[in-house]
Amino acid sequence: MNNQIRAPELRIIDEEGKNLGILKTEEALRIAREKELDLIEISPTAQPPVAKIMEYGKFLYQEKKKDKE
Repeated sequence: MNNQIRAPELRIIDEEGKNLGILKTEEALRIAREKELDLIEISPTAQPPVAKIMEYGKFLYQEKKKDKE
């Protein structure tokens, strides 16, 4: 999440599910901060890794819901 992401480039998905393309990590962090949201790496093994701009609490809720199913 945020500054813990080590990949130099990421494929970014915004909070509405729109693909923003491949961006440098610094640029993606800037966009997330402007929107007052978090940058969360959701698929670290993909090439390039996939990250989503969203609220971290919402991400945790969705993951917990997925685990229950």
